[in-house]
Parts: sequence; structure tokens; C-alpha cells
Amino acid sequence: MFTEELRNKIDSYIEENREAVISFLEELVNLEGRHGEKEHLLRTAAFLKRNFDEIGMETVLIEVGEANAPIVTGVFNKDAAEKEIVFTGHYDTVFAAGSAGERPFHIKDGKAYGPGVCDMKGGIAIAFFTVKALQEFGFRNAPVRLFFVGDEEVNHQGGTAIEKIRAYTKDILAAFNMENRYESGQLCIGRKGCYEFLLKVHGIASHPGHAYDEGRNAIEEMSHKVLALQAVTPKEKNRDYSVSVNTIKGGTVTNGIPAYCEATIDVRVKSFAALRTCEFLMREVCEKPYIEGTKTKLIRTDDMIPFETTEGVKAAYEAVKAVNDQIGGTVTGSIAVGGSSDAAYMAAGGTKVVCQCGVSGAYTHNEKEYAVVASLYEAIRLFICTVYQYQLFK
Repeated sequence: MFTEELRNKIDSYIEENREAVISFLEELVNLEGRHGEKEHLLRTAAFLKRNFDEIGMETVLIEVGEANAPIVTGVFNKDAAEKEIVFTGHYDTVFAAGSAGERPFHIKDGKAYGPGVCDMKGGIAIAFFTVKALQEFGFRNAPVRLFFVGDEEVNHQGGTAIEKIRAYTKDILAAFNMENRYESGQLCIGRKGCYEFLLKVHGIASHPGHAYDEGRNAIEEMSHKVLALQAVTPKEKNRDYSVSVNTIKGGTVTNGIPAYCEATIDVRVKSFAALRTCEFLMREVCEKPYIEGTKTKLIRTDDMIPFETTEGVKAAYEAVKAVNDQIGGTVTGSIAVGGSSDAAYMAAGGTKVVCQCGVSGAYTHNEKEYAVVASLYEAIRLFICTVYQYQLFK
């Protein structure tokens, strides 16, 4: 139930915690770390666990792989009758250790700067202070969980985090993925899947002077295939899939016809159906030899599935938007975007999930990255109110 008394309590809470939110975010941003720098990420995990424990959550670190940072998850109201409400996200960034020393957290003209401040440590701060408020206000109707992985930026390679995400967000009331919002204010209800392929072409090595005709140039064969693969992408801008050949290497010496060439390919798809169509067309290209005597193999090497706009996703968005409109919030609508996120795994399991619930900002994965400070408090207000109206998700 959302009352005027609760509204006033939330306003007071936000005013009293303005400095605490910034202090929390500053320490979190300056605790840097990306995949491959586990010792740094473990410090971040310890910081989160300590803070979760301090507000009375039952907190654990879940190991997901020898080289992968653990999941940090905490829950309160564990024994409440309703299903769980889960705030999800990641605490790893794309920035190498030392970045915070060069560009430490700071605020200028209402914007917070620092490595990962927008993607997505601002979202972690929002989720944490939302849960802290729920604890202080005595909310006891449903279990509320914080769930943050440490290897999202590399799609959980080499670990079991995807399995844990699916397990912890199955059969819950709703999930809010705290990736950053655009400054235009939309929540995300769809994301393209990202699939990586390796294309291998084998030819026949020979001397380009006295044995030119005996050779089968793998680079030449690859060149034909690159053009054909690029042409698989539909010309219209609102396309369902795209193919982009992004790296290529072949040959060993200038005076030798190359016997081998390989290329990496990035494929983006709006849906699983689009993936099937796109991959079928790609394999058609790869099966056709342009130069007799060459052989080609296309291998899918990595994937991050699409976040499809399911009926559950639509329902979750409508519920959050209804609360936003009731309190005069800053959510302007919904959007589907190109980048991937873990919301995809939740939606695929039937979960009611909304993405981009975090801080507003821009220039993610860039040294100019920033987060709009005011949006931290706006989002905390929105999600306190949203949790109090949990019946909208039933």
C-alpha cells in the first residue's frame, strides 16, 4: 500500500541519506576491477557483503569459477509468504586496475564521474539504498534480494554464473536489472543478443613465383566470404539481425601463398527466430567455395542470448510505469536497445523483468562516462514505491 505517510517517509529518508549514497558510490567506484583482475574484484565483493550484512541481510558469496569473481547476494524477509523481488546487476567494469587512480570518483555540475560509475555501480547504489529503506520502514510483505555478479562484462566466460542467475530468478515475483538508463528516461524491455563466430579458411600453400597455379589463396577465399557475409545484414535500419566481420588475419610471409586465414564475426539478433534465419544464411555463404580446393568452417564461439520482449516483460514494465506515473517520476517510456545484458536469461526463464532500472548517464565503457546524480535519488524513490506495490506484479 502506498500512502501519503509513506511518501513523506521516503522524502525524509532520501534527504537524510543524500551524503551516504554519494559516499557509498564513491567507495564502490574507487574499488576498481575487471575480469582477469580477481584480487581487485574480491575487494569489491567484500565491500558489498559487509554493507549488505550491516543492514541485516543474509549475505553469501557464491563461487562461480576459479578465474571468475563470485556472486554477492543478500536477502531479507526470507520467510515472508510472497515470492521474492530481486534486484540484479554486476559489479565488474571494463576498466583496468589503475583507472580509478587516474580518474577517481568526483562530482562536477551535477554529474558523477569515475570508472564504472554509470555501468553499473550507480545501479548498485540505488538497489542498496532501496533495500536499506525497506528495512528501516519495516516492509515485511515479501522477500527482497540483491544479486550482483562479477563477470558480466565478459558474458560469464569460464564460469557458472548464468546457471545461478537462472536459478535465483526462477519463480519469483519480479526482477529489476539495474543497468544504467539513458538520460532520455526509458526503461529497457528488449535487447539484441550477441553471438560471436570464428570463420576458418584453409587453402594450399605454394610459392607465388614458380608454383602460383598450385596454390589456393586462403586470404582471397576469405575476401569473397567477408563481402558475402556482410551482405547478409538487411539494409533497413530497424533490422532483426546484423553480421559484422571485425578482425581478420592470415598468411605468414610475403613470398608465400597463404594456406590459412581466419576472421571473427559479431552477430546481433533481436530474437531467437532472427538468430536461426541469420545463422542459416551465414552457413549458406560459408558452404560455397569461391576458389576450388579451399575449405571453410564456421564455428560459434560465444553467445549472449537476446532479451526478448515477452508478455511477462511487458507486464513488469507496465507495473513500474504505473507507479512512476503515480508519483510523478522520470520514466518516459520503454525502449529496446542493441547491447546485451543478463535480463535476457531471466526473461527466457519466464521471469517478469525490466532492464535499465539504474542511474541515468552516458558514455559507458568510455573515459568520459558519467552518471546524473539527481537520478540516483529519483530511482531510489521509484523502487521503494514499486516494491510497496508488489501486488501489481502478481
